[in-house]
Amino acid sequence: MDGDRRNRLAALRADIRRLERVAGPVRGRLSLGDPRLDSALGGGLPLGQWHEIGGEGAEAETGAAPAAFAARLAAALLARPDQRGRSAVWILRRDDLFPPGLAGLGLPADRLVGVCARDEDEALAVAEDALASPGVGVVLAEVGAVDLTAGRRLQLACEARGGTGLMLLRRPFGGGAAATTGGTAAATCWR
Repeated sequence: MDGDRRNRLAALRADIRRLERVAGPVRGRLSLGDPRLDSALGGGLPLGQWHEIGGEGAEAETGAAPAAFAARLAAALLARPDQRGRSAVWILRRDDLFPPGLAGLGLPADRLVGVCARDEDEALAVAEDALASPGVGVVLAEVGAVDLTAGRRLQLACEARGGTGLMLLRRPFGGGAAATTGGTAAATCWR
C-alpha cells in the first residue's frame, strides 16, 4: 500500500509540474518583500505573464484597494534594471484614476500612459496590443472578467515582448456580478 501511495503522489507531482509549464515562460520574478509569499510563488511573482487582481463587495466597483496593490506591483516592476525605459499602460473604463495618488504609491507619472476604453472588448484589445509593444513593461487593465480565450490571447501577447499584465477585475458601473468562466488562464489570482 505504501508503494502505491508513493506512485500516486509521484504522478500527481508530475501532473503539477506539467500544468505549471502551460502558463508560458517566466521572464524573471518580482519579489513581493515577504519570503513566505515569494516561496509560495516559486521565488516571487512570475513576470512575462498576466495576473488577476480583484476585490469583494464595494471594492468590486470602486477598485481602490486592488488598484493600489496593482500600482505598487507596477512601480516595483518598473524599478527593475531590465525595465529601464519601459512604460506602464493603465486602461480605464471610467476616468477616475488619480495620478497624484499613484505617484504616492511609487508609480512614476512620467512612465504612465492612461487609456480610456469604451467597453470590455476594447479594454482587452488595447491590453493585448500594449503587452505586445516593445516599450511597455506592465499593463494594468480594468475589466469585468477575462474568459479563457481572452486570457490565452493576453498570455501570447505577454510572451511576445516579455510584458506583464495586471487585470483589475472591476465592475466600474455597478450592476450584477461579473461573468465567470469556471476557470482562469491567469498566472496568479489576487483577492
